[in-house]
Amino acid sequence: MQLASAATDEDLAVANFGLASSYLAADFYEKALASAKLGPEARGRLRAGRAAAVGHARELTTLLTGAGDTPAAAEDFEFAWPANTFTTAARIRSTGLGVLRPVRAAYQQAAATVSEPTYRVLFASLAASYGEQVGHFSGSVESFPTPMDLETGSAALENYLG
Repeated sequence: MQLASAATDEDLAVANFGLASSYLAADFYEKALASAKLGPEARGRLRAGRAAAVGHARELTTLLTGAGDTPAAAEDFEFAWPANTFTTAARIRSTGLGVLRPVRAAYQQAAATVSEPTYRVLFASLAASYGEQVGHFSGSVESFPTPMDLETGSAALENYLG
């Protein structure tokens, strides 16, 4: 998806946050898969989540490059997972929700507030994707998820981003 480039610094900040969080989500899913703590029935959902995160990163890299920005690469990050994150199914679910909810909420807010109309569509799609992923980990559907601004979303992920 090639997007127009009349983006503001705030629009690009959301895209850069999204790129970092996509790499974070992909790493989370990879480690959750490797742990095998969620059981064989979760493997397909974990693989789908990892594929979605990789696809999100690819799309956001294209967006940022098209806007004249230099996007980060996965190798630019060293994620900091708490020592016991992947030792039990409950901890994996809790961490997954701790990562996915703020990203969904930030995209939800961004879809309504960014200035570039084509970014709104992408950010709304990303919010929907993360909403589905949250549902997989929570086992429930939130009727009206609460949006959050970029600063709050970034603060929620700060400890994981090393």
